[in-house]
Amino acid sequence: MGTAGKKVNNRRGVLICGAYGYGNAGDDAILEAIVKEMRGIDPDIPITVMSRTPKETERKYKVKSIFTFDFPEFLNEMRKSRLYINGGGSLIQDVTSRRSLWFYLFTIRAAKLLGCRVIMYGCGIGPVTRARGKRSVRNILNKYVDVITLRENHSRAELESYGVTRPEIILSSDPAMILEPAPEEEVSAVMKSNGLDPNGRYICLCLRRWPGFREKSEFFAAAADYAIEKYGLQPIFLSIDHQNDGDAADAVLSMMKGRGKILRNPMGTARTIGILSRMEIVLSMRLHGLIFASAQGAPLVGVSYDPKVTAFLDYIGQELYLEFDSLSKGQLEPLIDEAVKLGAQREKLREKADALRAVEGRNIEAARKLLL
Repeated sequence: MGTAGKKVNNRRGVLICGAYGYGNAGDDAILEAIVKEMRGIDPDIPITVMSRTPKETERKYKVKSIFTFDFPEFLNEMRKSRLYINGGGSLIQDVTSRRSLWFYLFTIRAAKLLGCRVIMYGCGIGPVTRARGKRSVRNILNKYVDVITLRENHSRAELESYGVTRPEIILSSDPAMILEPAPEEEVSAVMKSNGLDPNGRYICLCLRRWPGFREKSEFFAAAADYAIEKYGLQPIFLSIDHQNDGDAADAVLSMMKGRGKILRNPMGTARTIGILSRMEIVLSMRLHGLIFASAQGAPLVGVSYDPKVTAFLDYIGQELYLEFDSLSKGQLEPLIDEAVKLGAQREKLREKADALRAVEGRNIEAARKLLL
């Protein structure tokens, strides 16, 4: 057993809390990356994950898992763990739900009071829109968090605006950047099983349901048809959240003149990344559609429905994006033209991805220091 896995003051191992077990490929990828990095510190380190589907999480990641809202059980784990990991993802925000913000702040406070060291890991911050929420974030993070590692610059500015100053704050990148695609032959087999030519030319759309999406779906349909007619790119609709994203793809496909293919079923992180690596363009609302694709050097077109999407695209120097709320007819087509031009510079895009992967190493180094 490595040093990090040994008991220190009768404590050992890590407890990981995030939005896990909901069927979202982005969150699953974050967990996969964090588990991989903890085992990189010590292959034998005990790992417990709070998940909505603990049995599935145990099977998939070979960890101990407990139900996210089993308060007695996760409090018991906090009494034994050396390190509490909050994240990654955008957990400290109140747009999705005020209750989720209170829950994550409660777990941070409880973990520290029960003796854990606390790290917020490769995370995004905000938006927190209510004054009471901002006060709670400021008070709890300042008092109970040891280190915060962030996936982009915007989150640092958010923390500063709330008055969070006491934890060590480190700029890194999303943990999912370290994940690799499945082997080429496996990706080809998945494409064939879905009726796709592994040597075909494709544009991938990663869309999601969002207020106002149905009214704007015709703009995505027109862009997909444009990619067919001008560049011969077949549209593929890939679900990052396989429980919810299919509806958005259906709405767009129903308005298209040409033909597209929807990949509805979950295929695992490595295969998803592998599929995206084959795309000539990735047009995505989903943050982890953009993260996965950027890690493979694919040209991106972003449609930002949330500040976290804008923050990531700004961080990587990606200028080809629009805000969802202001999206109108004819705006996506010029961005597709520019993305096609970027395809000739794919090696430069891969170099940017390599730089982000190198920066991501700051996450694991911060965790290592807290474990030793």
